[in-house]
Amino acid sequence: MKLMLVAPNSLLCAAFQENFNYLPNVEIVNNYFEWLPDFDCLVSPANSFGMMDGGIDAAIIRFFGRSFVEQQLFAL
Repeated sequence: MKLMLVAPNSLLCAAFQENFNYLPNVEIVNNYFEWLPDFDCLVSPANSFGMMDGGIDAAIIRFFGRSFVEQQLFAL
């Protein structure tokens, strides 16, 4: 299994590099998740209430579609 830490912000990406780059099977990507060629799972730093109303959550909704996201929330 490989863990990809994705950060479009260069400062956040640098922090990921500094703290996680030495770990095996960790890849740091300075880009948007939408530009990744392939991934099996996406974990959002969303709040515990499941309110997907901004930031990365809004990007997830745009990428996957509202109905897909609502199905996943319902399954939780």
